[in-house]
Amino acid sequence: MNKNCQLFYKRLRTLFPSIGFAEGKFLRDIKMQLRDYSIENPNAKYEDVVKFFGNPEDVYVDYIRVQGREEVYQKLQTRKYVRRILILTAIVLLGIWLTYSIIWWNGYKSFHNIIPTKQEIIMKKGASLYEND
Repeated sequence: MNKNCQLFYKRLRTLFPSIGFAEGKFLRDIKMQLRDYSIENPNAKYEDVVKFFGNPEDVYVDYIRVQGREEVYQKLQTRKYVRRILILTAIVLLGIWLTYSIIWWNGYKSFHNIIPTKQEIIMKKGASLYEND
């Protein structure tokens, strides 16, 4: 594909906040049309591409008109809520893991402190090791 056609596609692609199934299909169709156009016009300038297809902003606005503003808005809102739920879930899981780690570490330290590491035996002459003797 011609570099000017690639530039047009990149500019158009950046206008989409998220790419779902319908957006992906639309962008794939535009990419195929750009590829065909670049085959027919290998030395096309960016201005020629814009004359043929229109500004990337206009193409995006036309896509939103065809899809319906409410539908596009609902998709964006749904993705925003899903993203928030995933972030909240990650924060909760991180908190649970951190709490568990702190409890485990405190248990390990208290267990480690209970186990004697040294034992002193003082033996007196004539004394037994066992007090019950």
